Amino acid sequence: MAVKLVRNMITGYHRENTRIWIEPTSLEAAGFAVGQGVKQTITRDAIILTRSDSMERTISKRKRPSWAHPRPLFEACSKEVTAVIHARERIDLLISDGMIVIRRERSFDLFFVEKPILQGVELQKLRLYSAPAGGGLATSALCDSGFYEAVGGLDMWPAAIDAYMHNFRGGSVYLGDLTRKHTGYVPSADVCWLSPSCVRYSSIGVMDGGVTEGHGPHYARLVLASGASVVMIEQVPQYYKSTSYAQLKKLLQPFFPYVHEKVIDAYALGSVASRTRGYAVFFREETDFEWPQLPNLPEHRRMNVKQVLGKDWEVGDWRPIEGTTMEGLLKKSGNNNFKAEKNHTLVSLESKRVSAFPYSYGKVQVTSSYLKHPEKDCWRMFRSDEMMRLMNIPDSYEFPDYMGESERVKLIGQSVDGYVVKSIGISVITAMMGTRYRSMVSDSRESDEFSHQLIHEANGQVAFPY
Repeated sequence: MAVKLVRNMITGYHRENTRIWIEPTSLEAAGFAVGQGVKQTITRDAIILTRSDSMERTISKRKRPSWAHPRPLFEACSKEVTAVIHARERIDLLISDGMIVIRRERSFDLFFVEKPILQGVELQKLRLYSAPAGGGLATSALCDSGFYEAVGGLDMWPAAIDAYMHNFRGGSVYLGDLTRKHTGYVPSADVCWLSPSCVRYSSIGVMDGGVTEGHGPHYARLVLASGASVVMIEQVPQYYKSTSYAQLKKLLQPFFPYVHEKVIDAYALGSVASRTRGYAVFFREETDFEWPQLPNLPEHRRMNVKQVLGKDWEVGDWRPIEGTTMEGLLKKSGNNNFKAEKNHTLVSLESKRVSAFPYSYGKVQVTSSYLKHPEKDCWRMFRSDEMMRLMNIPDSYEFPDYMGESERVKLIGQSVDGYVVKSIGISVITAMMGTRYRSMVSDSRESDEFSHQLIHEANGQVAFPY
C-alpha cells in the first residue's frame, strides 16, 4: 500500500509508559474520523493501527478555536507500546489509506548519491518535489502552468501539511524536521523547489549567517536522493549571501554545474503586491535558460487594488483610524525608511501597488499594506482570499474549510508571488525542452549521414560500401 505521508516525531512519557500522540493531520491522511473504531496491532518492531468495526478503541476528538469543527486525535500509551518503542525516542509514522505503521526513526546516509533519471523520454509533466513545501502555494503556481505535477514535499508545521495535502492528493509527504528525513522517504522527481528556512542571515546572532544552521547539506542530500535534473531555490535576497547557501551551492555544483541567480520584485513582473525575493536555478546540463523578461508596464496599464479585489471589497473588519494602531503608524517620521508613505502602509482602491504580506501580517506594522475605506475614515486588513488574488495564487488553490483566518494568513505570508514562480517554471521547462529537441535533431542528422553511406544494390538489397 502506498505511503502518502511520513510523520517524524518524538514520543512522550506518561505514568512510566511511552506515550504517542497522533494529531489530526496524520489521522486524516489515513482516513480516520472522530468516533471511528481502531485496531492496534503490536509486532516485534512496529505498532500498526487500522480501521475496525470494534469500538474497544476509538478515535477521540480535538477542538480548537481556529477550526470550524472537531478533528480526530489518538493516543497510544501502554506497557505493550513501551515494549516496542521507548519514551522520548524518535519515531516515523508511515501513513497510507486506512493504516498507520509506527516504528523507530530510520537513520540516513549523509553521502547518498543517486543517478538521475528524467521522467519519460518525451518530456511529459515534470515531477515536482518541494522542500519545505509550506502550504503548497508555490507548488500550485508551477502546476498551474500545466508542465509540472506534485509528487511530494516536506514541512514541519502541521497546518502547512494540512493545506498541502488538501490540494495535492498524490505523491508522498513528510511531516517533521528536515534534518531527520531519511532519503528513502524522498520520492523520485525531475525538479526540486527549495524555499529554505527564513532565518536572520547576518554576521552575528544565533544562526551566524547560517554557520550553525547546517541545513545546506541536508537540502543537498534530499535533492540528490530525488534524482532531480533541475533545482529551483527561492528566499529573501540576504539568504544568497549566507554561509548556509554557500554550503548548499558548493555541494550541488559538482552535479549541477550550471547556476543562474537573480533578484526579482513581483511588482516589476506586473503584480500589484510587491515581493522582492532572490531566485536561483541549478541545471545538470547546459541549457539556454533565460530569466522571465520584466515587462516594464506603464502606469496606465497596471491593475489597481479594486480591480483585483472585485465587488466584495467592502466585506471585512473595518476599524477607525483615530485611536488605533494605524494612527500611530501614519504619524511615523524621521530620516529612515520606516514611514507610512514610503511603505504603502495605507492604500486605496485606486492604488496600483501594495507592500508584501509577511508571515506576521496580523501584527499591524508600517511595512505591510492595509486598505483605506474610500468614503469613511477607517481601514481594515486584507482578507486571506484577497491576499491570494493580489499575489496571483491560482484560483484552483483552496484552504481546508476548518482552517482559520490566522493560519491562512501565515501560510500566505510564507509563500511567494504566483506570477514569478509560474514564469520561472515556464522558463525552466522551455530551456529543458530546447536542450532535448536540439539533441533529437542532432541524433536525426547523425542517422541521416549514416544512412547515406548505405548502397542500394540492383536487387533491392541494402549493403555497406567497402
